[in-house]
Amino acid sequence: MPTDAQLKGLYRISYRLTYVMLQPIHLVCIDNRTLSLYILAGVTENLEFQVTPNGEIF
Repeated sequence: MPTDAQLKGLYRISYRLTYVMLQPIHLVCIDNRTLSLYILAGVTENLEFQVTPNGEIF
């Protein structure tokens, strides 16, 4: 289950990707080992984001 900070980060990234950059989001998942949220996006699936449990975005 994502943390509140991760959900806020996911919302910010999702908004920018879909409404500002007009890019599709292909995959959102959580790594059970690191508890990080991963996002795969872009027309050619070339955009990758990681949201740590404390909400930092990489």
